[in-house]
Amino acid sequence: MAESYPSDNELLNMQSDSETGVEYIPTGTAPYYLHFRKLLYRLLLATQRANDLRVYDEGGLDIGVKPGKFWLGNTLINYAGSTGNALADDKANIYIYLNSSGTLVTDEYSGFPDMATTPHIRLAQICTSGGDIDSIIDCRTGHNFIMPYGAGGIKKSIEAHTDDDTLTASESGSVHTNLGATATVTLTLPASAPAGTMFSFAVQAAQQLRIDPGTAAIRDDSGQTADKYKSANTIGASLTIIADSAGNWATIAKNGTWSEEA
Repeated sequence: MAESYPSDNELLNMQSDSETGVEYIPTGTAPYYLHFRKLLYRLLLATQRANDLRVYDEGGLDIGVKPGKFWLGNTLINYAGSTGNALADDKANIYIYLNSSGTLVTDEYSGFPDMATTPHIRLAQICTSGGDIDSIIDCRTGHNFIMPYGAGGIKKSIEAHTDDDTLTASESGSVHTNLGATATVTLTLPASAPAGTMFSFAVQAAQQLRIDPGTAAIRDDSGQTADKYKSANTIGASLTIIADSAGNWATIAKNGTWSEEA
């Protein structure tokens, strides 16, 4: 069913909207045009943020993007806005987004990137044909309010494993333990993880916890051999690793004794 309005009597007696501050024009008000301008003024103030990073049609195959800001972790990125961004013709789908450095991308045709590996702000999905823009779908939904990671509201996720598991790059930043395990648990790291992908591990049960890098290497003072897992079985042992640019894993923090597979 369609959303209903208040009764006619309620509408006629409304003075202002408490949330936005927009005032209703009283019946019989004169000069009407002045009160109408006041109404527009308050409406525009209330909707300004909805214009941030909005993609609009400039005619032909050109688009503009309104200025705006977004958070990347704890860093506020400012996009100054742009005009005259030419799109390719005869494309069923063009995915418009800002990458993590605030650069506008207008030549992606297969879909938006994976947010886990390529942080970005989705702006619009556009269809072009015959030298013109056929449609613009606003894709900013979900970006209006973002709480930066580590800013007080979102904490690191922690998962207790009692069975073997394979981690994914989208779990970067998480902590993994063997709490509750009654036997050896092997956790396999994601293959070809983007540089900067990071995991922490903690032994919370007196069972062996193994970290398997697949064909890569976990580099620390216990060894740097590819395709060899690291393991520990003493409660309190912990290990934090990060994917490097060479396709391996660098150890950035370690507590207790961790051994490399023989």
